[in-house]
Amino acid sequence: MSSVRQSSIAAALVLAMVLGCLALAPQRAEAQAFGERSAVHASDCGRDCLIGFARAYMNALVHHDPSRVSFVRNVRFTENDVLLPIGRGLWASISGASESPLLAADPDTGNVAWLGTVEEHGAPAYYAMRLKVEQGRIAEVETVVDRKTDLPAPFGDPGKLVHDPAFSEVLPPQLRRERERLRDVANGYFSTVERNDGDLLTLFDPGCERTENGISTTSGHYGSAALAQGCEAQFKLGAFRINKRVRERRFPLIDVERGVIVATGFFDHDNSFDRYTTTDGKEHRTLLKWPNSLSLMEAFKVRAGRIYRVEAVFTYVPYFMHSPWEQGVAAAAAADAADADAGDDGPGESSAHAPTCDRACLIDFADRYMSALVAHEPSQLAWARLVRYTENSVPMNVGEGQWSTVTGKSDDPIEVADPTTGSVAWLGSVREHGDPAYYGMRLKVRNRRISEVEVVIDPRQGPGPLGDPARSIHDPAFKEMLPPGLRSSRSALVARAARGLAADRALSGDRLRDPSIAVVDTDRGIVVATAFIDHAAGYPQGAGSSAANTPYPETLGLIEALKIRRGQIVSTETLYTSLPYGMPSPWVGHGARRCAEVMCVR
Repeated sequence: MSSVRQSSIAAALVLAMVLGCLALAPQRAEAQAFGERSAVHASDCGRDCLIGFARAYMNALVHHDPSRVSFVRNVRFTENDVLLPIGRGLWASISGASESPLLAADPDTGNVAWLGTVEEHGAPAYYAMRLKVEQGRIAEVETVVDRKTDLPAPFGDPGKLVHDPAFSEVLPPQLRRERERLRDVANGYFSTVERNDGDLLTLFDPGCERTENGISTTSGHYGSAALAQGCEAQFKLGAFRINKRVRERRFPLIDVERGVIVATGFFDHDNSFDRYTTTDGKEHRTLLKWPNSLSLMEAFKVRAGRIYRVEAVFTYVPYFMHSPWEQGVAAAAAADAADADAGDDGPGESSAHAPTCDRACLIDFADRYMSALVAHEPSQLAWARLVRYTENSVPMNVGEGQWSTVTGKSDDPIEVADPTTGSVAWLGSVREHGDPAYYGMRLKVRNRRISEVEVVIDPRQGPGPLGDPARSIHDPAFKEMLPPGLRSSRSALVARAARGLAADRALSGDRLRDPSIAVVDTDRGIVVATAFIDHAAGYPQGAGSSAANTPYPETLGLIEALKIRRGQIVSTETLYTSLPYGMPSPWVGHGARRCAEVMCVR
């Protein structure tokens, strides 16, 4: 990969932006659409201007200097669907970027896209970026970064990446289609991918080719190309049957003159089955056994209403993760918070007269929950009227996610009950279609009904280490009842656990974020906590071995059990999983009024 030249070309970039902005597209007066603020769509930045902004942004990014470009005061920036301040994420780790990206621009909406490769401390990654420019300033930055991991996904040689020149070619008028039609063609592609059964819901050019993360997946022998050659043949075969849905589809950039559409969305793989049959009668096995989603930014070239070229950058994210750009997500979160504040009493019951649930009762709830999970039968359990359920920090409906994949569980987990708060934790392992995964879960029981479920799960093929669950033995201290002289008060246990969490992570230099006490057992001296560890990867360039080990930003979501005897931590067991950098907690915000300065207590 050739890196961006460190000698600044800022002057040339600024000149290109100025020249582009002088070539203003004429304003169009038209009938005002319902919900629009104005009937006039003003375009104050033409194609050259927008491309100038994209190049200037990348120049600033490589130099770790946001001041090199102009942002609106409330600029929105996301990296792998996490909202971050400008300057975080890739801004800290990047060491270079390709000089010949795929560029697309849409002066009607002020959007511009950049697809190519970057380096982080010398390690390559595929990168897609969308900017929105408003009144001469960058108002939105949406990015997808795919790093090389052990997960089964395409990752081509960045040095051999060549973007198809068709994306920059202006189409003759007879091959163009109007904006709405172009959107429908791209949307039909996603509908064809969704539970792909052989039916085509869009049109393909006979010469259609697709590149994903730098690899052709329509010719050669990689991935779906090993099953069939060409776009249409693969879809007729049903090669993409595992895609349960293509969700939160957005089409922010459409270039009518060039027939280019840039879209974003998620491919959800629920993996409720691990075998499937293509239309030729052949049976296939899924590569991953656990629920996962792909977050993508995808460029389409459409000629005469048919898809001719596709280039995509995508990366794995937690299953059912949502986009901060999708309308309605924020409103749904606000409604969820309001519902949680309203309470979750069962029918005909009030919290003032709630039936109690002692330790044995709570442990029984955890055991029955895990049995129902293995049986894929949530109806076996008593649920509150309002239930909050998350997996790896993503809210979803009960019955989704691991409810479709778990086929077994460990018989001797760590179980910690807290009758004071009605919470219980279960730490052990599960199997998903035969593959092992470590699994930590917190339940909250109210009025003898489950009102909250928080799950952290780390699958075998996920990033990071994974010990053999068959050889994993929990410290027997977690089952030990402490004599009165060795016990600590509830507040002392919470304080000691908080200090322990902070001290351990301070040694690594990473940031401990949103620590929360989930369960406290004073009789056994056990505290179960959840937290996030943010690894910024902001080493000095060329820092050596530490950067080589983890060259990119990531966040670890964890659940940890701490055994405390006479005020000292004597044993810990931690389960963590890799998440997109800066992944927010869906729980701590809800309980903010119950959170102290350094530790949230549920």
